[in-house]
Amino acid sequence: MAKRKNKKVNPSLPRWVVSVFVAIALVLSVLTFGGDLAGMDTSFLQSCMDAIDRLLYGGPTSPAPSLPASGQAKVYIIDVGQGESILITTEERSMLIDAGENDKGDEVLAFLDTLGLDSLDYALATHPDSDHIGGLDTVLESIEVGEVFFGEIPAKLTPTTKTYEDVLDVIEEKDIPLSLAHAGDIIDMGSGAQLTILGPIDPQQATSKNNASLVSRLDFGETSFLFNGDQEAPMEKMLLENGVDLDCDMMTMGHHGSSTSTKKKFLEAVTPAMAVIECGDNSYNHPNANTVKRLENYTDKIYRTDLLGTIVMVSDGRDIQVHWEREAA
Repeated sequence: MAKRKNKKVNPSLPRWVVSVFVAIALVLSVLTFGGDLAGMDTSFLQSCMDAIDRLLYGGPTSPAPSLPASGQAKVYIIDVGQGESILITTEERSMLIDAGENDKGDEVLAFLDTLGLDSLDYALATHPDSDHIGGLDTVLESIEVGEVFFGEIPAKLTPTTKTYEDVLDVIEEKDIPLSLAHAGDIIDMGSGAQLTILGPIDPQQATSKNNASLVSRLDFGETSFLFNGDQEAPMEKMLLENGVDLDCDMMTMGHHGSSTSTKKKFLEAVTPAMAVIECGDNSYNHPNANTVKRLENYTDKIYRTDLLGTIVMVSDGRDIQVHWEREAA
């Protein structure tokens, strides 16, 4: 059964602020209804109501996104065009998952700077494709990172690209601890949050770098976020066959919403309340229209970085509030 969730009030707003704006919205609603009956122009009133709706339930981010307040965890899906870069922060820890293409490292650093982050506890590379690790060497070179996580890659798939070598060189030059992450590993994100590596179950069975992607789930209180990297149908099937708990509130679409990922049985196990598609101008037909249509059977809360820019998700451990950088054209 597809799962849909009602809109949740922004958990960062004080209750009295919520009460005041709800009251104002009710008054505006009555005035708008009366104005419509009288044949008056109510567009201004409707604009005010829309603004309150965005404030209470989600909408564009402030010009300068902020670090989490006490009792919060934040997930930032950074707009790096056709690629992936995700920042996870709690009051105590921070992790960067991927850093986009080779020319996106400076953009990722600029975003970290807007948050006042000059160091990271962790960096995790899902897999060695350039649209995921291309900018990572720039980030590692520029700020302090406590530990880097890679996934295990079968020998036959070991990259020989300059992009991959550049990342390894920086790790070696700066003597950053490097660990291989495996299914079942748990990374403490502080404040009661933890990131669990779910897959790949058996990386040696991967027939492509995409299917060697690290798949992880962030759990914070009653909320959860699933990060799928570029995994495709064969690895989705392996997760299902091994009984991995995939149920979550938010998921990133595997392989940028391609036709090779996010199959029906996988969605039935995940039952996401919301999903993010990380994509930009591309020649791969990402996101695939049929994949998006399949997703719409489970949620109508689908956020795309190519349309909305950077997407920020705020959890208070009970609910998730979503903000985005710009309105879709």
